[in-house]
Amino acid sequence: MITIGAYDGLHLGHQSVIAQVRSLAAQRGARSAVVTFDQHPAMIVRPESAPKLLTDNEQRLELLAETGIDAAVVLPFDERQASEPPLAFIERVLVHSLQTECVVVGDDFHFGRNREGNVTYLREIGTTYGFEVEPVHLVERPDGIDEPISSTAIRRALAGGNVEQAAISLGRP
Repeated sequence: MITIGAYDGLHLGHQSVIAQVRSLAAQRGARSAVVTFDQHPAMIVRPESAPKLLTDNEQRLELLAETGIDAAVVLPFDERQASEPPLAFIERVLVHSLQTECVVVGDDFHFGRNREGNVTYLREIGTTYGFEVEPVHLVERPDGIDEPISSTAIRRALAGGNVEQAAISLGRP
């Protein structure tokens, strides 16, 4: 059972996805893994507007380890990766390298060249290659504001000086 993403900040929404991966893995007697990247994809595809990161690689891996996930697979993200079509990524990483049985991602998940791949596409290809796709709804902010928790919203809160709101969404100081 795997999930894929940048996982910057490892906020409550990320933690919810990882908890789902761990739960499915435990039910099926399988291993759980997070597939992430050595740098945020935006650093390559749009460096002029790439976000300031909430966590560096070392912090992110420490936070991932604390979730109880069995493995973190860190892929290099470079120009080649950025230009890879979604199907090539699926075949190379999910099918041939990881022999994936199930992928759990947020229902807003996009991947591959120009973000061409999405949950619907992943599910369609999964039927061909024999893996399931479990989309997870985005986690709403616990303070009642009608906005899902996201790394972008946390960055915005920090930029506005609202450290308390950022901590609530992160689930930690």
